[in-house]
Amino acid sequence: MTGNPLGFVNAYLLREPDGYALIDCGWDVPDVLAALEAGLARCGVQLEEIRDVIVTHFHPDHYGLAGRLVRTVGARLMMHPIDWRVAEGRLSDFAATVRENAIWFARNGYEAGDDGSIADEPARYSVVAPQRMLNDGDELPLAVGSLRVIWTPGHSPGHICLLDTANNVLFSGDHVLDPITPHVGTWSGQDAQDQLGAFLASLRKVRACGAAVVAPAHGRPFKDVMQRVDELLAHHDERESLVLEALGSGPASAGAIAARLPWTRRHRTFAELGDRHQAFAVAETIAHLEHLRARDVVRRDAHDGVLVYELGSE
Repeated sequence: MTGNPLGFVNAYLLREPDGYALIDCGWDVPDVLAALEAGLARCGVQLEEIRDVIVTHFHPDHYGLAGRLVRTVGARLMMHPIDWRVAEGRLSDFAATVRENAIWFARNGYEAGDDGSIADEPARYSVVAPQRMLNDGDELPLAVGSLRVIWTPGHSPGHICLLDTANNVLFSGDHVLDPITPHVGTWSGQDAQDQLGAFLASLRKVRACGAAVVAPAHGRPFKDVMQRVDELLAHHDERESLVLEALGSGPASAGAIAARLPWTRRHRTFAELGDRHQAFAVAETIAHLEHLRARDVVRRDAHDGVLVYELGSE
């Protein structure tokens, strides 16, 4: 992922009864395709042997190259139906999505800037429909054992993890990462849903699978899914306490609250973040506030067109 702080996205190759499946595939840009082909060659596999591309979620670093693989080698694309609907709507007109998010942030007390980092985003993917929709509990045959689909909404509404039942390996996409924490934000059109609540429930869901190894989309594989899930749950408990503390001084917009919180593992101030990361920070703050609102801990009202949160009456 040239130019992205994450550095890379993992694509996983699995042997099927006839050919291979690829879990996630990176952006649709030349250096990603070259890296994929080089990695396949080291395994003695050609691009044409990929029969299935399984996308954990619609974000371009996971879905971007899928369209090219469908068109050039006839791969079958699979993803969750909810994320396909999101991709079809939000990625088909990316400029409109950016405008809608800017309006949404303004309603939440934050004027979104533009550091230019999203200008090239539409060039990194093509919108292509999946040939098979994957739902919770579906089983996909492998050469040995199978992949079980686990629907894990939160990072995206239709995010899925995949459990290799023979080897007890969980391909976690962006749902369980280490050492970074997955982004869970409430963006334009999502405030009717408790994104963070769905994510926390999904974390407990994968904790119960007891996988021996977690193979994430970013970072190295690691052991002990239960420990990492517990760490992520504790992290969000801590963030919730900080949000409530920030609300203790009186009603405020999500933008104002985000500006009072520390960010990243280095505890940077909001002002130290770039425009794009500030937007992500505000979206995450909204997700926390909406999770509190879903539990009647806080209230939300509109004042002069801006959404303002305050602590609920005890």
